[in-house]
Amino acid sequence: MSWLRVVGLLLALIPAALLRAQEPSTTCRACGNTGSIQCSKHGKQLGLEGDTAVRFCSVAAECKACAGALAVDCKQCKRPDVEAALLERQRLVREWLEQRRVAVDDTVGHRTLLHLETTHCDLVCSLKPATVGKVKFDTHALMHLYGQRIEALRERFRTTLELTDEDLPGRLRVYMFRDPKEHGIVGPHETGMGTAGSIGLKQMGPEFVYSMWQDPRSVADDEALHRNIVHNVTHLLLSQMLPMQWIGNRSFGWIDEGLAHWFEDQVTGRCMNYCFEEVLTMPGAGWKNGQWRSPVRVLVEEGHLPTFAALSTKNTDQLTFEEHSAAFAYVDFLITAHGGAKFRELVRAAKRGQATRDALQAIYQWNPLTIEAPFQEWVRATYPLPGR
Repeated sequence: MSWLRVVGLLLALIPAALLRAQEPSTTCRACGNTGSIQCSKHGKQLGLEGDTAVRFCSVAAECKACAGALAVDCKQCKRPDVEAALLERQRLVREWLEQRRVAVDDTVGHRTLLHLETTHCDLVCSLKPATVGKVKFDTHALMHLYGQRIEALRERFRTTLELTDEDLPGRLRVYMFRDPKEHGIVGPHETGMGTAGSIGLKQMGPEFVYSMWQDPRSVADDEALHRNIVHNVTHLLLSQMLPMQWIGNRSFGWIDEGLAHWFEDQVTGRCMNYCFEEVLTMPGAGWKNGQWRSPVRVLVEEGHLPTFAALSTKNTDQLTFEEHSAAFAYVDFLITAHGGAKFRELVRAAKRGQATRDALQAIYQWNPLTIEAPFQEWVRATYPLPGR
């Protein structure tokens, strides 16, 4: 909830009669009788902090003028109710920032990380300034940009699968570092996993955490970074979705990776991320430059695309590049041609431990063999051949 909404709610609790009694007979030229004035120290950054999804920001919290309230008391008029609301907001901001400093910054040994709390995500950022489109973003602006992108992805995930907010309980925690040493400390601490040279680590239950560092060799620019976040946060959302369960190690790797690739393609137009480093050591890393529809069509025409029956028995870490593209295509077929609600039910069945053949039959009236004909017909009608 934004600061402006907090103030609005606080004011709404004050009896109308009390407000009328406090209203001056003339309008205050400084504040318009609101009792507060926007803090002048934030300049253009006020638009970032005023995002309705933003609850707290460490940069705003360290403002010496407003202490994160984004507004200051009007000296020209008396509004004890507003003064109290400003002080309460400053207290909440101060306590939040200290908790984040103790939990994260003290772990890495310095209190310079930037923190953002949005409606559904706790984000930590130390990225280098970067160009987004043609605009240069500093670290603070990048943090807000990725806070917005993560919230937008969550909403897209929710509406695509026709979920309620209650179907995605809990919070996401995302750490985006410029320094591999910071990731090397925080990643294992937060996920319980060793880095083993990985640029990203995830915990997919009961906490939903992603920690990464921006390796310039594989995450060279904002476009690549955005794809990385979309892919990996989709994994968190899929695991978070009720009933909470990671299904990538239960022979549902095709759903786990296929859906992450699908959102990666929907948001950024390419599929370039793989969740297991050993996959990237195989020939063909960055398969077909991440644009998979035409290559999948060719594999279908040649009879070389992995069958659903074979694909649906594998875990996430067992998929080859062609199996990743097949997983994407089957997910694309099921969501695009048959709707997100049915796919949601398939995911729920998988999480409950139902066998693929039984879930597929109950929801789509297919089995792992009979799905092939309608799938291939759809691919031929939808995916172009190369050069067309």
